[in-house]
Amino acid sequence: VMTEPELVVVQVSENVTDHIGMRTEDVLTRPLSALFDPSAVEAVRTALGGGPTERANAIRIVTSGKPFDAIVHRHEGAAILELEPASAVSAADMEHHPLRQTLIRVQDVGTVRELANIVVEEVKRMTGFDRVMFYRFNEVGDGSVDAESVAPGLEPYLGLHYPASDIPQQARQLYLKNSFRIIVDARYKPARIVPTLRPDTGAPLDLSFAVLRSVSPIHLEYMANMGVRASMSISLIVRERLWGLISCAN
Repeated sequence: VMTEPELVVVQVSENVTDHIGMRTEDVLTRPLSALFDPSAVEAVRTALGGGPTERANAIRIVTSGKPFDAIVHRHEGAAILELEPASAVSAADMEHHPLRQTLIRVQDVGTVRELANIVVEEVKRMTGFDRVMFYRFNEVGDGSVDAESVAPGLEPYLGLHYPASDIPQQARQLYLKNSFRIIVDARYKPARIVPTLRPDTGAPLDLSFAVLRSVSPIHLEYMANMGVRASMSISLIVRERLWGLISCAN
């Protein structure tokens, strides 16, 4: 978490040592330029230049010889940089557009059902999830699985219906605020934010729009009960109402 425009680090996750080899106390209160290569700092500044409403502007940076996937966003006056170790990717791979085939197929659809079937097939192809569902809500909030692409041997959920109570109103509001949620590994070890409270406001850091944030222990228990270790959801919002979800599970 950084101040602007100086990009001085004011909060950091306690596992920072595992990734850049520096202790939390050595990172806090230092400018990003003292921690990262100049090209990495410039990439972060450029991403932040997208404006306060710009979110999830993924960039690739290399620091201390290590490649990272990075996402930068602003929220409530804080500039938040998330880093995840990345494998080396060739320039050719970076230039390949993973949506090209999907967009060509979408242009030829005539019904919502056709669109739903293409979406689940293409999302499964691009992500490698075992199960991808097109989950639609009706007028009273009940849900149904209208399309599905599932790995062989798994029980199909196509056509199943679920009561509105399965997704509480609080969760639905989060789906409206942040249309992309991913849990890479439900057995992850949480890492605390240090210090716990923001030095400038004295309030907890709001990670609503952070991709790598921890999730509710209740939701993790829900995933375990379903035999799911990784998940991803993409909100489908129509006229400012949560119309459905693209729901993925592994």
